[in-house]
Amino acid sequence: MKILELDQGNTRAKWRLIDTGTGATDPAVLARGGFAPGPWWEVSETPAAWGEYAPQRVRVANVAGATVEQSIASHVQQLLGVQPEFARVTPECGGVRCAYRDESKLGVDRWLAVLAAYRRRPAPALVVDCGSAVTLDLLGGDGQHLGGYIVPGLGLMRRALYSDTDAVKVAPPDSPPASLDPGCNTRDAVDRGLPVMVLGAVERVYDELAHRCAVSGDASPRLLFCGGDGEILAPLCDRPGEWVADLVMEGLAVTNP
Repeated sequence: MKILELDQGNTRAKWRLIDTGTGATDPAVLARGGFAPGPWWEVSETPAAWGEYAPQRVRVANVAGATVEQSIASHVQQLLGVQPEFARVTPECGGVRCAYRDESKLGVDRWLAVLAAYRRRPAPALVVDCGSAVTLDLLGGDGQHLGGYIVPGLGLMRRALYSDTDAVKVAPPDSPPASLDPGCNTRDAVDRGLPVMVLGAVERVYDELAHRCAVSGDASPRLLFCGGDGEILAPLCDRPGEWVADLVMEGLAVTNP
């Protein structure tokens, strides 16, 4: 079966087309892409692959609110003749139990990433989603979601410095920093300082989870990065981790099998 999966974030959206009928454990990815920030459903041109593969189902992770959900649903229905399925957070799914008392308050992208991490391997994990905000979610080996943290993302922090300071107006770099050594000019100080802030949080939370796992006799936790800036941050982290580009979309197969 051909399935279109959409990951609608606060700033931008990305998508992939998969084929679940190959017989393999993981679906074959037929095509993938992303949209520029803004209401992509108002753009006249849609990805050619959507028409080429004519997906029979559409699964969506949306954190941008009810109005955006309605717009996506209307556009997809009109374009593909398919009613999209929107993922929801539930008290329990795929062997994972949500830590939030009111599960509707947990961002569905965080939930999907945790579900995907557990589906990949039912073991402790710290899942770090690096988008407009950076979210850190802790997962126990028994499938218990242990809660998490939310901090500003790299772009958000950079814009705050640009807006609220006089002498620290630094545009985003063309490439990730090769080093996190102290900067000897303002540009390097900002470009290296922002990742240091995020990674400081990641490494502290990872160490706390690793200590908890050691006390309880669980295996050492995995560290999984996803989100747009995850590819930048993962190789700079001092803890062993990996970047998984489609982790949120992988979770859609758990909530909407």
